[in-house]
Amino acid sequence: MIQRIFVFSILFITLIANAQTNTEINIDKLTSDFIKDLQKQKIDTICVYEDYCIGCREIYDSNLPTNKKLTLEDNYPVYVFWKEKGETYLNKISIDFEFSKMSISKNAFWNIYFTNEKNIKNEVVKNYEYETTENSKKVIHQVTVDHSGHRNFKFIINGRIVEQKITSFDLIKKDEYSPKSNMNYDHNIKLKSKLIMDDLEKIVSEAEKNNTFKKIKSR
Repeated sequence: MIQRIFVFSILFITLIANAQTNTEINIDKLTSDFIKDLQKQKIDTICVYEDYCIGCREIYDSNLPTNKKLTLEDNYPVYVFWKEKGETYLNKISIDFEFSKMSISKNAFWNIYFTNEKNIKNEVVKNYEYETTENSKKVIHQVTVDHSGHRNFKFIINGRIVEQKITSFDLIKKDEYSPKSNMNYDHNIKLKSKLIMDDLEKIVSEAEKNNTFKKIKSR
């Protein structure tokens, strides 16, 4: 028997923007167009990485040059990695600016992926759960939140697509509102998908911290 327990968080979204309503420009379309351009160049080894939070507090600067309708999801950039002539490149997709591509040397995630591709395709991230005994029966309680951080990746290799999505809450060992620890914690943190996402996150975080992404122009 599984019982679901929902932990509700408060959604704070502060929109401070001088935005119009051109809904044709959004992060998904920009990313899709970018990938199509890579594929036209016969590039067949691509990785798309996203790190975003649904329900987190976001502040949009009204001074940013923007001519599109802003949404919470659009505010988060998407990062695209690809292999070209033996080199690994990275670019940042944003609704506000175009960036130039950058060459990166830290690319262990490719080896992790290709070594474990079959397992990664079938990996399952388990929900935060804990077990109790009620009336002499074991009961599994599933804890979820309505707003949480998310990390996703998509590998596009020779037309094959493998995707994985991880909710940050499911990687918590013990939530302060839960009476017991997450029984799936050890399973989740040992996933190869999680290992890849950690590597991707480290790369993009360092690039952002060091201002490595170079703006070409405003959109």
